[in-house]
Amino acid sequence: MPGLNASLYLGLSGLQAQQAALNVVGHNIANVNTPGYTRQRAALSASQSQVEGQIYFGTGVTLSSVQGIRDRFLDLQIYRETAKQTGADERYAAVNAVASSLGDTGSTGIAAQIQAFFQGFQDLSTQPESAALRTSLLGKAQAMITGLQTKYQLLEDQRGNADQSIGALVGEVNTLTGQIAQLNQRISTETTSGADNDARDQRKTLTDKLAGLVGINVSESSKGEYQITLDSGSAVLVTGTSSFDMVAKRSGTGGYLQLAADMGGTLVDATSAIKEGTLGAKLDLRDNILVGFQAQLDQLAAGLSSNVNLAHQTGLAADGTLSGQGFFLNADPSNANDSSNGLPVTISFSSATLQFGPGWTSRYKGMVNLLAVNAALVKNPSLIAAASAGGAAGDNSNALRMAAFQDDPAAVNMGGTPTGFNSAVAALITDLGTQSQNYKAQSTAQQNLVSALQSQRDSISGVNLDEEASNMMTLQRGYQASARFISVINQLTDQLVNQFGR
Repeated sequence: MPGLNASLYLGLSGLQAQQAALNVVGHNIANVNTPGYTRQRAALSASQSQVEGQIYFGTGVTLSSVQGIRDRFLDLQIYRETAKQTGADERYAAVNAVASSLGDTGSTGIAAQIQAFFQGFQDLSTQPESAALRTSLLGKAQAMITGLQTKYQLLEDQRGNADQSIGALVGEVNTLTGQIAQLNQRISTETTSGADNDARDQRKTLTDKLAGLVGINVSESSKGEYQITLDSGSAVLVTGTSSFDMVAKRSGTGGYLQLAADMGGTLVDATSAIKEGTLGAKLDLRDNILVGFQAQLDQLAAGLSSNVNLAHQTGLAADGTLSGQGFFLNADPSNANDSSNGLPVTISFSSATLQFGPGWTSRYKGMVNLLAVNAALVKNPSLIAAASAGGAAGDNSNALRMAAFQDDPAAVNMGGTPTGFNSAVAALITDLGTQSQNYKAQSTAQQNLVSALQSQRDSISGVNLDEEASNMMTLQRGYQASARFISVINQLTDQLVNQFGR
């Protein structure tokens, strides 16, 4: 049977275990406001029993481990949804900013300037010989072109801003993945699995930040190491104690940044593989969303130039001679094909050859920047072809014909669908508003979801001061009881020595 000395050690184990558990409670309380901190719990277990004959006697208590209270699968879900939230936030902010500019319905708006341009032909039809009205028409045409090009450049500037951000974001991603790999190394050398709670909290915080930058998939190995890939699975960012950098390179002179993952010297294309997070949103804005709005402006410009040019080059100037040239730039009439049979109309310009007409669905890329008033007309407004061939002096039929294009329901080829100018502009503004609201809705929904998940994680992993106070009182009582037990054993030892040791 264990003696009094054994009982002293039993009481001592209680003191040491309660004190260690109190230290854990104190650590929790000290980190109540620390971002990313996971509350810890002291796991106490009975010490190995001592056998005397056929009887097992307890030898006290020991602190077996300090466990972080975390839900690993909840963490993984938060990483995934965080990337979607930041991606939606970034898309909404950018599209909303563009919508406030391109959606202008005042006198400087696209619709108003196109209307003013066609009204210029209508005004000219009232006095075809008027030099002032011809000059006014050219001014309205130039104002319309400037307006379109200004809107187009706004989109291009937004693309440039997104591209500049991409390089900085790649640097942040590489820094975070390197730090996560270092923490993987630290965690993999734990003496007991799950023992280094603070390292795991640091890694969780870094992974939260990484998920905000780029969509990721995260898994955990048997050693507790994070394995991180892009959300598409096309490239590895972290595996075990190694991280793989993202590389940003420009595609040619003055081109946009293209991304690749450096897999040990082998570059894996990642530009189109990154879908979520701030980086994924920047790439999407630069390569898809803003380009789509530019395409609609190019289609508007193509509809303007093709219709007006084809009519203008067959009309008569003020002196009754055949114009033979386009209102915009210098069209070659020999390249104009009959579109009545559904074939595309090809018009050669000084800097490009573009196709217009039914059935052709090109984006007419860059058409807005190619659009310019024919310099010959600017120099000599009398060359504006207001009359039709065979018309009498003062004929205005060609001016009326060109003015009527404003109401032509098939004047613009919007992605293969014939539509009118007013409808095309309305579709652009509506598209901007719709996408802005969709991204706003996605952003709000994702914010609510992430907030709910974080609240759930906090309820599991966060520090609750009331709970810690209760634990502290329980441990305090345990410590006092162990101290009292030692005091009793001490008294018994003293009586034994004093009464039987004489």
